[in-house]
Amino acid sequence: MVRGWKGRFAVVAALALVACSKPDYSRDGISDDQRHKDEALCRSQIEGPLAKERGIVADREATLGGTDQRLGRTQLPDQMAARDDRNRSAALMDSCMKARGYSTPNRYRITY
Repeated sequence: MVRGWKGRFAVVAALALVACSKPDYSRDGISDDQRHKDEALCRSQIEGPLAKERGIVADREATLGGTDQRLGRTQLPDQMAARDDRNRSAALMDSCMKARGYSTPNRYRITY
């Protein structure tokens, strides 16, 4: 479970960014309705593993958060968790959609 307002904000911000930055998936002979259904199915399939990873990160931050605050690194763990979440969800979504026969424009999805 995500603890504290910063953790909840990081998760919400990451989900908002993922929702806003959808790549253009294309596949010959597929209608927009079918593409939307496939995207929704992929999102529902990746939510379980992502929720588990978010829980692990939240537990780790709850344990180590006091150390980070004492050392003055209060924003870095949240920023790292949000970026990791964005990258992981984008990679899982791309993998799921490609398994369904979709393609995306050739671009790098992982940011550093």
